[in-house]
Amino acid sequence: MIVAFESFAVALTVSLSQSLPTDVVYVVTFDENEEEKLNELLHFLSAKKYSEMPGKQNRVLDYGALKINAEYRSVESNGELVQLTNYEFEILYLLAKNPGRIFSKEQIYTQVWKEPYYGAEDNVMGIIRRIRKKIEPDSAKPRYILNVWGMGYKFNGELMK
Repeated sequence: MIVAFESFAVALTVSLSQSLPTDVVYVVTFDENEEEKLNELLHFLSAKKYSEMPGKQNRVLDYGALKINAEYRSVESNGELVQLTNYEFEILYLLAKNPGRIFSKEQIYTQVWKEPYYGAEDNVMGIIRRIRKKIEPDSAKPRYILNVWGMGYKFNGELMK
């Protein structure tokens, strides 16, 4: 992936599949304060490249009322589709595909943003709070994403079907 900045314009070259003979070029313009949108776009394109790789399996994580489909990047809670941002989906999927494993805020940030952690724990905590509001029956008493005090977060491994 090539990223070039010129007067707040970005050109991205992404090879979406090994079977395509040429690369696809995306040109995006943005204001100075739209860095987060740019990061989400880069993250989306990176995930798209991965999702179109040959041999990728359709994997649905089934936690009863909560179902997470990695191939279609979709989440259902109690049979209803839940709208998640790219970062929300990536954090939820990271935790859910590793039930019971404790992730520190730094580990979550590094794996999801794919850049070094620089004390952005508020980003991780805020996104987890938003995920809980969207998927938990009672976000004040979470049953899916659990806090491990002093260590980080984990997905409740006892819910796997």
